[in-house]
Amino acid sequence: MRILDFFKRKKEAEKNTETKQEEELPKVIINDKKVNEILEEEIKKFFPNEGVWYSNCFGQPSEVVYENLPCHLRDNDWMSKLLHGTLNYKGIYIPQRTIKKFMDNSENFANLRHEHELRIVKWQINWIKDGGSNWLMPKGTDEFSLLFSGDVDKIIRGGVVKTLKAININEEVIEEGLEKYADIWRPFAMSTSFSHIYEPIVFMVGIPYKADEEHKKNWIANREYEYYQQHKNSVDNYGTKTPAMQMTPEEHTQLVFILEKQNKSRSRFVELWKKTTPRKPIQHTINSLDEDTLER
Repeated sequence: MRILDFFKRKKEAEKNTETKQEEELPKVIINDKKVNEILEEEIKKFFPNEGVWYSNCFGQPSEVVYENLPCHLRDNDWMSKLLHGTLNYKGIYIPQRTIKKFMDNSENFANLRHEHELRIVKWQINWIKDGGSNWLMPKGTDEFSLLFSGDVDKIIRGGVVKTLKAININEEVIEEGLEKYADIWRPFAMSTSFSHIYEPIVFMVGIPYKADEEHKKNWIANREYEYYQQHKNSVDNYGTKTPAMQMTPEEHTQLVFILEKQNKSRSRFVELWKKTTPRKPIQHTINSLDEDTLER
């Protein structure tokens, strides 16, 4: 009997505890219209105004905290838990399953999420372009590639795609952001790629005279044409075609014919310059490179 009494008292204690916890919960909102009004208002503040994210997202952390939001933007179950906790903290109780159902069906919520995903793509583009660290580089490249490679445009684009895919950003949104914000990175990256090949910085030598502007213009036009051939669907769906991207195959063939001569001539000049230019003292070279790099 003593054992039975023990379990009886234990069961009554647990029941009393559950009742007390229920009494302490905020009042449940029953009116569906009121629920939707609250959720519509809350989702306006749910996504941050900036696209910043942190490296913890590489590990796909499951902890339901705002810091991990960028890692779970296509997981409505996870996001509904986050909003559920936020509302509870404010003294508003809406069941998590109700919040998830709202997220699954709300066009407004989908649009706000999409806008935030684009902010993340834009932030990532600027982060890489401005020398940020801790991003995933395309295969075959390293941290020095952005300083010397003739493929800076390909490295930046590939780095944005590889990095954001690794934290589960929707791939189609990544493509959209790369084209929507192409003016931020593509002209800069293509111009830099040309300079690395035909206006290279050489240690203890310096930088040669700038290449002919017509040569650079033709080189970038060819690069844009090739870019369009590789990323045609993304440019057509989300971007703007440059005049070079709209060249006919015949026009492109003619451009390549001219460009091959310009490339060969400039390459010979650069090689001769490297061989014949006197080496400068290290400190003088560093100061010279700083000045020339700033001018670029």
